[in-house]
Amino acid sequence: MYHLSYQVPDTVLLTTKIPVINDEGKTIFLLQKQRLGFLGTIADLALRYGVRHCYQITLPNGKPIYSLNSAFPGICYRLTEHLTAHNVPINQHIVQLLELAYSFSLSNRVYYFEKDFKGNGHLKCDNHLIASVSMPSLTKVSMVDTIVIEATTQEYAALAAALFHILFYYNA
Repeated sequence: MYHLSYQVPDTVLLTTKIPVINDEGKTIFLLQKQRLGFLGTIADLALRYGVRHCYQITLPNGKPIYSLNSAFPGICYRLTEHLTAHNVPINQHIVQLLELAYSFSLSNRVYYFEKDFKGNGHLKCDNHLIASVSMPSLTKVSMVDTIVIEATTQEYAALAAALFHILFYYNA
C-alpha cells in the first residue's frame, strides 16, 4: 500500500504546483490547475466565488499522467489518461438524496469514486477498493489543508488525488 500526501494552500494560482509526496518526503506527482476555456473564464470572472478549475496530475519532470477537463467546470467532466491517450466521460450518480458519486470506464475496467459520510473519497475498480483519500484534520492549520492518500499503486494514488481534489475538495 502506498501512502502519499499533499498540502493545499489557501490560494492556488495557475502557476502553483502542489507536490504529492511519499512518506520519505520525495515528490512523486504534481497537481496543477489547468486554464479554463473561454466560457469558463467568463463565468469565473462573473461569479462571486468563481468556478472550480480543472486539474492535471504530472510527474515531477512535467510529463502529464491524468487530466480532468470540462468545457465548463462543474459540468460534464472528462478524464484523460495521457499514457494511453484515452479520453473518457465521467458520469455523475446521485446517491442517498444529495450525495454524488462518479463513474467512468478506462481500459475495459469500471471505476467508481464516491465520498463517505466522513468526507473521505474512495476509488474502486471493478468493485475492489484501490485508493482512499482523506483530510485527517478538518481545522485549518497554518493556512493549508493536508490531504492523505492510500492506494495500491502510485498511479491509482495520482488518479484518486485528481478526482478527490476536483470533485470533492471544493464541496462539489
